[in-house]
Amino acid sequence: MNGLKDYLVNYLEGYNIELGLATAIIALVAVLLWIIVGIIFIKISKLIIFRIMRPDKHGVRALTVAKLLSNIVKYLIWFVVIIISLTELSIDITPFIASAGVVGLAIGFGAQEIVKDFITGFFIIFDQSFDVGDTIEVDGFKGTVQELGLRITRIRNWKGELKIINNGDIQTLINYSKADSIAIVDFGVAYDTDLLKLQDLMEPLLDQIKNSYENITDSPTFLGVTELADSSINLRVIAKTLPMQHFAVERGIRKDIVVYFKEHGIEIPFPQIVVHND
Repeated sequence: MNGLKDYLVNYLEGYNIELGLATAIIALVAVLLWIIVGIIFIKISKLIIFRIMRPDKHGVRALTVAKLLSNIVKYLIWFVVIIISLTELSIDITPFIASAGVVGLAIGFGAQEIVKDFITGFFIIFDQSFDVGDTIEVDGFKGTVQELGLRITRIRNWKGELKIINNGDIQTLINYSKADSIAIVDFGVAYDTDLLKLQDLMEPLLDQIKNSYENITDSPTFLGVTELADSSINLRVIAKTLPMQHFAVERGIRKDIVVYFKEHGIEIPFPQIVVHND
């Protein structure tokens, strides 16, 4: 490498360029080439990582890990390029390394919370606590994960409010997207309703409900009487759904029950107040 540099310096000197200027030009060109090489290596490494992880096939988890690995590789490549560039410019890097150690120690004491955030974020990602797109609840704030990084997590709720949480501050959380949800529908019928007849009528209704909602993962279940209320006998139907799809399914089932009961003459009572005049 030094032989090539000497050849290029001599070549430039042949055009009446001073030795110092020729050396500086070669050094700057070398630094520029190393930067270009670094950019190329970053793009190639990112391409390789994403091809290995296959986020399009393996989902959000693979995408999150692929981004993390590509960022780590990017920082490592830039670190190497900077060290080589300083060497090309004939800058002694020993003082920088020594100073970096002292500065790093000082920063370490002042940045313990940041380090805590990064460590927690690392374990969140590799323990698969939650992924981008999951619905979670942290400190009473429930929403969908918009971004999962090593230091912070961004969650947006149904109102559009965005909460930015330092990963180190996440002590406990509820992940609503890891398992099926349960749609729970309570309804009432009049006290003079024939419950045995109602039991028979529920079977075709449950089949109808199962076939009407693709988000239902198992056959709905009629649990029977749950409460003897003031104006009605209260009953319950439940159904397993895909994660966080139970609200929509509950609304649909309520509508189906109202329509079905009206067709079969089953009364759904409403609260009434009887006033006696003496």
